[in-house]
Amino acid sequence: MYTFRFLILSIPILLCSACSRAQNSQTDQDPNPFIQEKLNDHLYVLKAPNYNTNVGVFVGMDAIVLIDPMTGTDNHSNLLNKIKELSDKPIKYVLNTHSHSDHSGANKFFSDLGATIISHENAAYSKAFTDVTFDRTYTVALGDETIELFHISAHTIDDAIIYFTKSNVVFMGDTYMTNSYPHFYYGGGSVGHTQILDKALALGDERTLIVPAHGVLSSNKMALLTYKQNSHTWMARIKELYSQKKTVEEIIKDPQIKQLSTVFNGNPTTSINRLKQTIEKTISSDLVVGIDLPASTLRQFQGKYGYDGGEVDAVILLDTKLYLYRQGYMFELIPLSKRKFHVRGQAPHRNVTFNLQGKVLVYFDGKESRVAKFSGSLD
Repeated sequence: MYTFRFLILSIPILLCSACSRAQNSQTDQDPNPFIQEKLNDHLYVLKAPNYNTNVGVFVGMDAIVLIDPMTGTDNHSNLLNKIKELSDKPIKYVLNTHSHSDHSGANKFFSDLGATIISHENAAYSKAFTDVTFDRTYTVALGDETIELFHISAHTIDDAIIYFTKSNVVFMGDTYMTNSYPHFYYGGGSVGHTQILDKALALGDERTLIVPAHGVLSSNKMALLTYKQNSHTWMARIKELYSQKKTVEEIIKDPQIKQLSTVFNGNPTTSINRLKQTIEKTISSDLVVGIDLPASTLRQFQGKYGYDGGEVDAVILLDTKLYLYRQGYMFELIPLSKRKFHVRGQAPHRNVTFNLQGKVLVYFDGKESRVAKFSGSLD
């Protein structure tokens, strides 16, 4: 496996029980203004006032485990101080739900303090720093708590949902958010989205708490099931309209799409541009039909491609699929012909074309093209 790793520089369902447990510690005098929710005697969710990622903190008998401990690039020390208010035990593990920087950006900071970073193995194709990787499942035993990690490609190719078996709490990462559209653009599309939601719904029991990546600090299975149903309705309605040759501008005006947009975002004034981009990404993820090409054909496109100005893209073959690593994100390339590929999860007309003789990649963003030349094989 090629490891393409970088070092980081450093619908509206508002749950009354969650709201009643949440304690907002922000005051004019408080130098460390985090929102905090105590899920049980050992498990907390924290959120910085100006950064929307939910951070998990488990305080075990001898050590601490963190989930996605990123609350802003210049806020690592404040987060550490907040954790020390909960416990002065050492931080032993950091677990990532996926590699995107708003979740993994503090990995190196906590690694330098002695924590072991655990991520899915596909995080190697990202900027995220990690120490230990796993394939399908991974288990962390810490005193009387057992933590289980499960991988399904959904939001990204390195998603992991994290289940605290005794505490009966599931951390979902960006596969579940209570203030945004479903995000299945960088990984498994709507199929993976459904699979990972089903996996989470199968864990625990009716009392299981669900921690979304963004939005409310904690949720539950009833809310997650509603989210799944709304996701299915969203995808089915867009597919229906798209099959009727409706344009994105026409889909935006559809009453059901408008209503679902309000449900997902909790806000009827969500920008038209954001709605348009999300519809385009849904179409791109699920409704662009490609052809099958053998791995031997795909393999010849692997390599690094450099643009004028120094920007570099990488083309990587994983199993039988080709991916474009671009600006910190991995996108599957869907073959439209032997040389032309759709960039999945972006605008429907975004594509990449290869010229084998000159080893050239042409990236078309839907409006204009940029040319990158082959600059070397993958290390």
